[in-house]
Amino acid sequence: MFYTYVFLLCLFIVGVSYYNTLLQEPFVTGNEKTYILLGDSILKNNNYAKHGKGIDDLLIERNEGNVTSLALDNSTIVDVYKQISSIPIDKNTPDTLIFLSVGGNNILQNYVEQSNNDLNDITYLKTIFAAYKTLVRTLREKMTQSQLVLVDIYYPENVKYQVYRDLITKWNTMLYEYARENGLNILKISKVITDKGDFTLGYEPSDQGGAKIVDLIAKYRYVER
Repeated sequence: MFYTYVFLLCLFIVGVSYYNTLLQEPFVTGNEKTYILLGDSILKNNNYAKHGKGIDDLLIERNEGNVTSLALDNSTIVDVYKQISSIPIDKNTPDTLIFLSVGGNNILQNYVEQSNNDLNDITYLKTIFAAYKTLVRTLREKMTQSQLVLVDIYYPENVKYQVYRDLITKWNTMLYEYARENGLNILKISKVITDKGDFTLGYEPSDQGGAKIVDLIAKYRYVER
């Protein structure tokens, strides 16, 4: 009987101690991240990668969080408005990370495909960037709680596009300044998408390039602004 009493007393002491611990240090669960990909083929390279090796596929495979891929190949700035309208409003939380990559196709259309444009004249580049800023404001007005990360433009490996490096540099410079002035993060893929193997067709992200972009997305908070 004595030992039974001692045993029950010990159970009571342990129970009280555990209860007090729960009160002092409540159990808190972490919220899972949600990744939303907006823009063009830089974030939607499925047409240029092996099956199951697109950027969205790799993010899902790594189980980094919930992935909502709304980016579409060949998208320009105006096309992204439809993507924004497709974002479920319940994704507007601090745990949602939105990555935006757009502008490259606008530059291609107006400087590469229309070869009569003077590469030294950045007037139209500024016009494109003004449209880009309007797009970003629209996105921020809808997703007020989410974290927005702007993606810069890499330098295509194909020699055909080497003459446009200065234009890309000017775009990225404007992008960095805009992000700094508005407290936005930048994903500097131009710093890591540099090898020939990072590209397919000379200017689209390959499997290798896509994997590098996914690595940056997973640790974007360490990217300097």
